[in-house]
Amino acid sequence: MACEGFVSAQEGQIQGWVWHPYAPEINPTLSVTGADGRKITQIKTSESALSFSPERPAVRYRKFTLPTQDMPYELVHIFAPNGQELAGSPVVVQHKQRSAAFLASYFARNEKEVLGEECLSSKIQPFLPIPVLENTQNVAKVSDHKAPVAIIIPVYRQKALTLACLTSVQKTVQGMGVTVVVVNDASPEVELVQGVKEFCRKNDFIFLSHKRNKGFPASVNTGLKAVKGHDVILLNSDTLVPKGWVIELQNIAYAHNDTGTVTPFSNKGGLVSYPCVKIENPLPPLQALKRLMLAVEAANKGRCADIPTGNGFCLYIRHDCLQQTGYFREDVFAQGYGEENDFCMRAQALGWRHKAALGVYVGHVGGASFGQSRQALMERNEAILEYLHPGYQKKIAAWVKTDPLWQERRRIDLLRLRASKSGTKTTNKTVLMITHAQGGGVEQVVQKRVSVYQTQARRVLILRPIENGCLIEDPLHKKDYPSLRFRLPDELALFKRVLVAEGVQHIEIHHLVGHHACLYGFMRNSGYPYTLYIHDYALFCQRISLLGPEGVYCGEPEPQGCAQCIALAGHHLTQDYTIPEYLARSEYLLQKAQHVYVPSHDTAIRMAKHFAGINYSVRALQNDKNLEKPSKKWSKSPRSQTTPASGALSSPYVQGKPARVRLCLIGAIGHEKGYSVLHQAALNAAMHDLPLEFVIVGHTPNDQLLLNTQRVFITGRYQEAEAVSLIQSFQPDAAFFPSLWPETWCLTLGLAWQAGLQALVFDHGAPAERVRQTGRGWLLNSKLRGSALNQVLIKTVLGCKNSKDGKNPNLFIKL
Repeated sequence: MACEGFVSAQEGQIQGWVWHPYAPEINPTLSVTGADGRKITQIKTSESALSFSPERPAVRYRKFTLPTQDMPYELVHIFAPNGQELAGSPVVVQHKQRSAAFLASYFARNEKEVLGEECLSSKIQPFLPIPVLENTQNVAKVSDHKAPVAIIIPVYRQKALTLACLTSVQKTVQGMGVTVVVVNDASPEVELVQGVKEFCRKNDFIFLSHKRNKGFPASVNTGLKAVKGHDVILLNSDTLVPKGWVIELQNIAYAHNDTGTVTPFSNKGGLVSYPCVKIENPLPPLQALKRLMLAVEAANKGRCADIPTGNGFCLYIRHDCLQQTGYFREDVFAQGYGEENDFCMRAQALGWRHKAALGVYVGHVGGASFGQSRQALMERNEAILEYLHPGYQKKIAAWVKTDPLWQERRRIDLLRLRASKSGTKTTNKTVLMITHAQGGGVEQVVQKRVSVYQTQARRVLILRPIENGCLIEDPLHKKDYPSLRFRLPDELALFKRVLVAEGVQHIEIHHLVGHHACLYGFMRNSGYPYTLYIHDYALFCQRISLLGPEGVYCGEPEPQGCAQCIALAGHHLTQDYTIPEYLARSEYLLQKAQHVYVPSHDTAIRMAKHFAGINYSVRALQNDKNLEKPSKKWSKSPRSQTTPASGALSSPYVQGKPARVRLCLIGAIGHEKGYSVLHQAALNAAMHDLPLEFVIVGHTPNDQLLLNTQRVFITGRYQEAEAVSLIQSFQPDAAFFPSLWPETWCLTLGLAWQAGLQALVFDHGAPAERVRQTGRGWLLNSKLRGSALNQVLIKTVLGCKNSKDGKNPNLFIKL
């Protein structure tokens, strides 16, 4: 009869959901009681209120609502049939009207009367009065002595995590005189209760229990009442703590007289998360966690910083701050989330500050006790927190955006990066690869180059551009060092020192677009030997892809023409340059490179037109000879009707007509890749009912516009390993590559050939060069659009399918 459910109070009603996971056919009946335990009413759920969750297809939620306009102003509790209180309970009935009524009463009387006995005895109370500790009037604001320390650990679920937490605490506080209080919040797990109780008995921990589940805030308050006069550390039961953590937190707490709370770094610590503050980082494996704890201590021991609020996963609270601020708000925050933020806001209003202990790292699993109601409870309590402290969310968002702790995170990242170097079997020779952050074909080449160096036991670092600087990335630990960023040009000297410390001896430049201009000066003066890889035409075209103001191939004019193009269409650089300045800078970069690699002869010719005297080495990105050759003959059998897109694509025959020609486009089909060409072709095919349709194995900037033609099907993003089988699953007649710019290679052309397809490509750039060399496709006039293009596409494919030998009837088709 266990229940899962959630409840919240809206204006005029209580609403929520509930169900029996082990008896989903039963309609639960809920009990509504007042704060004093008297029964107010019942909520009967029914089959008609059945609701389903896309995240959990097997659930059978019963939604419910309860009007509250006739209910008194108070806290009410909602219980399941088995006596279990729903997540989100208790709730405040009519709290906004209640607050408004109090304010009206306040302004109608004098302040002394409102805050005196008359108000306190009336039914109109202030919005949930703050719970205070006893004898607060005699407590000085700042204590001149350190109080004894007590650790309060509420427990509810997850026996293994809880015992691991208690064990790590026991090992780190042994012999220190620290009091540990474990509060069992009426856990339903009998084995957990027995195991924790026995652990506490053996290790002299205080074990307290609730008769019914009250939630995290109430459990904290139970612990606080047991250790009055102590500094307290609130600790979640799904954490792991390092050696020396208590002393470090205490030292930070008393480094300044007005420090009220201290919070350490953690993988899931909100504002003090590491390595990244904007996501919930996973808990590292145990050995990695221990190394991380040591690294954080080595990097930042004794260091602290102001933060706008503490975090309850591990929160050190000084006794004097606690005495003045009061207990946690168990009345409005129910099972938990946000109660420590409310406490910190109240403390801040009294003049206390909150600190981050930058030399302590506590591992945190997170969300172990709340189950499916976690997200709903967080959203509910965030709304309450904002109501109690207007502007709180905006304040936190601004702090996260600024990220004042990033330099402290960088200190840890640098230390761990250095440790990772000594912990590998690579040589001392490190290669720095400079590239952009836009993915695509450039990223694929970079990753393949990384693999080559790794087989040679060479260490690789990748440099990417970010706003106002650059980011160093270790491909073996891609997401582990997000703070290895450097503000340029201000931190260029520090950046150079890091490269020296990491043993960089060679640089590969794959792309400089997005990077600060000072990197060109760095390459000129650093003395590092470097190799330059050409992936597009950014070295002489500030628009990168040779597309002019009209969005088509510009023809590569003289510098005057380039200047006019930039004036009309703009550029894609981070700074403005005149054309002569830009070309001179690029030419110097090319001249000083040890090697300049281009992927095709077409690319070499175009580069030489603008930068003569450079030795361009052609290094193909794929070996076209080794790619799977297509079948000698075209299959004339009807297309299978079991295609994965049977609902969106044509059947083999439609009203006696022959099957449509189906062409496949592969990858990210943006403007440069021919999005507008495809849209025109699809519109024309639909308007004139041509036997032509398109499948995009990939994605576009505006999928819906293409889908509206009903001649285009789009798979969405795909993994490279599944690309060939995905292409083949649609049984296309050929692959189509309508790129507007003369591409330097086109990796997706190789995928088409691997899938056994012939290719239709515009007659420019490396794709045309490769089709000429292999004979695996047709070259189309690059000016073809709309109706004329469609006629050529249909004629070419049907002509080849109907030919006796299945060979290409015309290699070059131009209209």
